[in-house]
Amino acid sequence: MAPSSDNSFVHAVNRLRLIAQPWASRMNPRPPEGHQRGGYFLRELVFGANDGLVSNIALIAGLAGGTNNPGVILLGGVAGLAAGAISMSLGAYVSTKSEQEFRDSEEQRERWEIENMRDQELAETRHIFRLKGITGPLLDEVIEAVSRDHEQWVKLMMTEELGFADQSPRPIISALVMGLAFAVGAFFPVLPYFVFQGETAFMASLSLTAVALFGVGALRALMTTGSMWRKGVEMVVLGGSAVAIANLIGRTIGVTI
Repeated sequence: MAPSSDNSFVHAVNRLRLIAQPWASRMNPRPPEGHQRGGYFLRELVFGANDGLVSNIALIAGLAGGTNNPGVILLGGVAGLAAGAISMSLGAYVSTKSEQEFRDSEEQRERWEIENMRDQELAETRHIFRLKGITGPLLDEVIEAVSRDHEQWVKLMMTEELGFADQSPRPIISALVMGLAFAVGAFFPVLPYFVFQGETAFMASLSLTAVALFGVGALRALMTTGSMWRKGVEMVVLGGSAVAIANLIGRTIGVTI
C-alpha cells in the first residue's frame, strides 16, 4: 500500500475514533484506563464456582438430612465434586466448540460475500456507520478506509452486523476454567468433613460455603458493577434456599426409609 494510502487510512480512523469509539478500538486495541481486563471467562468462572458450591452443599445437606454416617456424606460430597467437575468441563467444551464452529461458518460466509457481493456489503457497511451518526464526506472516507482492508472489514461485519463478540470462543480453556472453578467451589462444602463429624461438620460446611458464596458475589461486583454486599448476600440467599430444600427432602426420605 502506498504511503499516501496509509496516511489516509490512519486519518480516517483517527477522525472516526471520536464518533465511533467502540469500532475504532478494534482497529487499534488499547483498553481505556480503569476498565477491567480478563472478563472473557467471567461467565465460566462464576458459573462453575457457584454451581460447585450450591450443588455440593445441597447434596451434602440432603445426605445429612437422611443419614448421620459421616463416611457416606464425605463419599457423596467427593463423588459430587468429581462428577460435577467432569460434567461441567465437558458441557463447557461442547457448547463453546459449537459456538466456535457456528462463528467460523458465519465468518467464511461473510468473507465470501465481501469477495462476491461487494456492492451489497458496502451498502450494509454504510448503513452501519450511518446509524452511528456518521454522514457526508466523512462517511465516504470511512467506508473507503474500511473496505480497503478485508480482514478488518470482516471483523467489523462479524461484530456490528452479526453481533458476535470480538474474541473467538476458546473451547479448551473454557472447559478447564469451568471444571476447575466447579471443583474449587465444590471442595468448600466437603472440607469440614475431613476434620469434623456430625452436626459440627454440617454447620462448618454451611458456614464455609456461605463465606465462599459471598466471595463469588463480591467477585461479580468487582468485575461488573453494583454493591459487593448486595451481590454477596444475594448469592448466600440463593444458596441457602437450595440447602433448605435439599435438607428437607433428605429428612423426608430418611424418615420414610
